[in-house]
Amino acid sequence: MTIAEEIRSIGEELAAVSGNSFTKRLTQAIERFVGWPYKITSSRIRDVNGTKTDIIDIVVYACGDQTVDPSESVPADNVAAIVVVLEVINPESLRDAYERVRSAKRLRKAVGPDLKGAASTTATLGIIFAQRSAVGLDELAKEVERLNSGSPSREWPDVIGVADIGVLNYAVQFPGSSLSGDYMPPSEGAFTKANPAAFYVVAVMRPTGPHTLNKVMALLVGHLAIFSPGAKVPNFIQILEGVPKTAVTLPGYQYNLSGELAPVPREFYRDRLLPTLPLRIETKNGQLLSTIQFLPWQDGGVILLRGKLPLDGIMVFLDQQVFRRAGVLRPDSDLQISYVLPITAKDFEEMLRRFQRQSNMVVRLAKEKFVVQKMSDEGATSPYIARLFMGILRLRDLVYLEERDRDKFDNLFEAVSSQLTDARTAVREIISVWEIHAAQVSAGDIARVEAQAIHINENIDKPLRQLVEGFLNSAVRALKHGMQSLATELRTDIGFLFKKQNTFDNGIAALRLRDPLLADYLLQVRSWSEPLITARNDIEHTGWTLPRVTYRETNGSVLANEPEVRGRPVSDFVAVSLDRLCCFVEEVTVHCLQQKMTSEISIAEIPIGDRIPEAPERFRVTVVAGGSPRWELSYHDAKFEDV
Repeated sequence: MTIAEEIRSIGEELAAVSGNSFTKRLTQAIERFVGWPYKITSSRIRDVNGTKTDIIDIVVYACGDQTVDPSESVPADNVAAIVVVLEVINPESLRDAYERVRSAKRLRKAVGPDLKGAASTTATLGIIFAQRSAVGLDELAKEVERLNSGSPSREWPDVIGVADIGVLNYAVQFPGSSLSGDYMPPSEGAFTKANPAAFYVVAVMRPTGPHTLNKVMALLVGHLAIFSPGAKVPNFIQILEGVPKTAVTLPGYQYNLSGELAPVPREFYRDRLLPTLPLRIETKNGQLLSTIQFLPWQDGGVILLRGKLPLDGIMVFLDQQVFRRAGVLRPDSDLQISYVLPITAKDFEEMLRRFQRQSNMVVRLAKEKFVVQKMSDEGATSPYIARLFMGILRLRDLVYLEERDRDKFDNLFEAVSSQLTDARTAVREIISVWEIHAAQVSAGDIARVEAQAIHINENIDKPLRQLVEGFLNSAVRALKHGMQSLATELRTDIGFLFKKQNTFDNGIAALRLRDPLLADYLLQVRSWSEPLITARNDIEHTGWTLPRVTYRETNGSVLANEPEVRGRPVSDFVAVSLDRLCCFVEEVTVHCLQQKMTSEISIAEIPIGDRIPEAPERFRVTVVAGGSPRWELSYHDAKFEDV
């Protein structure tokens, strides 16, 4: 049996033991894999000032050849990690455990020795481990985010595990890259000589299931190995064999100049940030050596460089006080990222001017250009934009991992969304033209009665017919052509929805065997899709046009009679059809994306009251085991804005 298999077996046993035995068995599991110089106990912790914690369930401390008596308390400088154990975790017990972790992590510790580049830490790793949870991991993550907002980041718990369910922890993400490794707490005094490194610390939710203890143990021994170099602990990579790598990203944080993690400002998120183009650093002959770019960052800025040149050789042209605390990260062979610097975009530009003056190189604007084109009068606060553009594309990222696959999806979805937007614009204009005309007629501004005749000074028949025809064309293109092609790309055939009744019935019967939810949904869709498509086909095949507006006299006043489409007033027909179409595009696309997701993750619906006003998306990713209830496709008659 491999070490990974052994730890998984212990984890499954932990999930099943009685509550009284849970802490004892977890302690034994840690003792089984953690050797010299560590010992494990349950004790208080004290710092050099005499401050003590309450008793902590599991304390992992280094003693080596020292004599440490844990019966009273363990010195904080010796403590490498703590585990607060819960039988059941819920928001209330989480808050209590969170405070117990804080009490240990806030204790004063000595600054660690400088090991000349070798990885080391003096930080206390804070773990909360529960046997089971009364709520989903999503809800726990939300409570952690709230608690974090009122606590210094050095006091945050680092890992929260629920046996047999999953793990909440933090991962590192470098600018312009995907998630990297797990984030571990920095050593005491890590930012006394240099500014914080520039990377995102992203909260992640991991559906590790029966491998949950493996993930928690890997994080623990990884930390112990650098807390006391040479410690007898297993290789964390071996512990992670077979552990799912799926991670659902949650809110992100950045270090500020004070070394404190702060939430990434909303305007820095990908859906809002318009990045600056990198500048080119060339030889005098025009040969490209590197590109360099400024990135705003909390209360300062970060410099990104790609190419051959050393970034620290360019940063020497910054103010010397700034340069003395600067540093460079090299996450890959082509990318260099400065530490967080107390500079602005103007300081960055001045650095490059000095560099160019004192070197034989030239700094130029990149030849590429962004095309910033207005798409709509609405922004991300509009449910239409947030849900049918931002939300769907965010879910798309979890299904299509390769750029070429995303591009194929995007092209097909753009064919749907552009026609849907045209149809939406036409509906607004139809309603506006009709309501203004009807109001002016009833007010007598453009209508009068003379003798036996009604006189109307305005004719809206032609523009109204053109708008209705435009709506029908755009709506049917989005529905019949666009969505059919998109669904095919998502491995779902809905072509029978647009066929004659017998073919439709056979298609529903076949689909019900594979996807009964979608079959039931399309059965209801037929009630509005058929009248919509028939109205569009009548234009082409029978020469149908919208009837003229007629008028009637009532008690000396003139009233306009609204033309009808398929037996319904035109403004009502187009408004309802558009609303149904918006729901259809969102719900069928999300359902099909959901079907293509890995088995560990799915989609949950965000309650309307919990949606962020700045971007009220309807759906979010969740984990299957221990997450929020999985959203299921079902037909409804509610308006788009009300779901």
